[in-house]
Amino acid sequence: MTVTEPNGPPPYPPVPEPRFAFGGMAYAPPVATERSLRELVCRVARRRALLGGILIVVTALVAVYVFTVTPRYESVARLRIDSKSADATGLADQVGGVPGASLLGLGRDELETEIGVLRSDRVMDATIDSLTLGVVVKRPAGSRSRILTARVLDPAVDADGSLTLSRQTAGNYSIEKSGLDDVPNLPSTIAAGQSIRVGGVEITLAQTLRGAGPASIVIQILPRYKVHQLLDKRLSISQQEGGSRLVEVSYEDPDRVLAAQVVAHVIGEYVHYTNHTEITSDTITVSELHDEVDSTARQLAIAEQALRSFEESRRLIAPEEQATEQVKRISAISARVDQVSVERNALARTLAIIDRNAKGGTDPAAYRQLATFPSLITNRAIQDLLQTLVDLENKRAELGVRRTAASPEYKELDDRITAIERQLYQVGPQYLQSLDQELATTAQTVAALTDTLQAMPAAAMQYGRLLRDRTLLETTYLALQKQLKQAELKNVLRQDRVHVVDAPRVANAKDPVFPKKAVMLLLGVALGASLAITIALLLELWREPDVPPIPAL
Repeated sequence: MTVTEPNGPPPYPPVPEPRFAFGGMAYAPPVATERSLRELVCRVARRRALLGGILIVVTALVAVYVFTVTPRYESVARLRIDSKSADATGLADQVGGVPGASLLGLGRDELETEIGVLRSDRVMDATIDSLTLGVVVKRPAGSRSRILTARVLDPAVDADGSLTLSRQTAGNYSIEKSGLDDVPNLPSTIAAGQSIRVGGVEITLAQTLRGAGPASIVIQILPRYKVHQLLDKRLSISQQEGGSRLVEVSYEDPDRVLAAQVVAHVIGEYVHYTNHTEITSDTITVSELHDEVDSTARQLAIAEQALRSFEESRRLIAPEEQATEQVKRISAISARVDQVSVERNALARTLAIIDRNAKGGTDPAAYRQLATFPSLITNRAIQDLLQTLVDLENKRAELGVRRTAASPEYKELDDRITAIERQLYQVGPQYLQSLDQELATTAQTVAALTDTLQAMPAAAMQYGRLLRDRTLLETTYLALQKQLKQAELKNVLRQDRVHVVDAPRVANAKDPVFPKKAVMLLLGVALGASLAITIALLLELWREPDVPPIPAL
């Protein structure tokens, strides 16, 4: 009799170890050889020498870069750009407190246009030529004015390369060029205070270099397109958040003084360009109204003197009652004729200016100026068209966030806006035609009354003529004076539209915008630690043995 051990194997056969097949090979399940997280951390920690070495090397490299890189300084200025339309500004202020009103884009397109003018090639080229930004002192960096002065002689001539000046005796420098093969007649030496021409610029070494100066000077000559690329990278023009009309202009450069000069020139050129180009129809109207007011004043003085002389010579206090009534009627109708005539002439001049600004219909946006005409601004049809334009432009602004200008929906909105602008312009000629008809009818009425007045005594008729002329000229003079004051006020308000809130200042030498040493050193330590841990983990994982495949049964 066989006795089974208590701790022996069971009487039933053992369960075979589970296997699985894949690709013709049978594999055993993973063996529990994975180390715990604590064990992995301990193994990584044993490589403290590697970790410390990588950390020290990376931190040292970052520190070397931070303390050797050329610092850049920033100069900042802020502008307040008011809206061209006082009505638009008032509407934006009224709805500014409504939640979500900023999404309507009231005044945003106009401000973005002004920012586009600030970034335009016209402003950039003027700044490049004024400060000769194509000449860069690479070594020693920090103050170009201490090393040289430069000016543009021919903006159309570009040069691309560099000059290396090595100091010799008595303030003389030898010149070694690189990449300036197209520059002819370049001397081999230059003395402090002397000038040389390189491409389209003239470079003059500072007189202070005669006594003492750097042993080596590296001057880089940049073509215009590279200067534009440099400005695009370092010049920042942006609208401040919160729907304000403040625009911030900033520029970074190793030369603190040059950075402030660039910002100042950009702002100055923009203000000059804005004030110069906005001498449009209002300024022209002011000049024309001045001439008409002076001419009407002289005619009115002559008419008043003639009427006074006639009354004194005839000892005439008042004509007969009928003549008086006729004169009053003629005067009233003549005043209406004058009012219609003045309004008709003003509308004709406005339409002529709009046609000139529209460039033969290629710029329909100029037709919107018709809505500012005093007699049309209260017209219901004009108000409806303007409201439709505002709605379409809001839809186009919302669509512009999701679509490009080439999309069919965006083009359809553009075409609709152009059609409404042309429809807005059609109101002007129609209103002008109605004024012509009213003027012709009123003139016929005046002629009929004048014929009736001719049957009266000669004295009454002469008195009526003189009084009519005086009244007509007086009404014309008052109407022209009112239009002149309105045009002058609008012109003055437009010229004061741009205000410099914060002028650019030269940054402090101890406050560079790049590099921020403390921040970069901390980032270097973090980078070194991350890189060291990553390498140690990769080494540990690389040492892990692979599970060998088990042959298929």
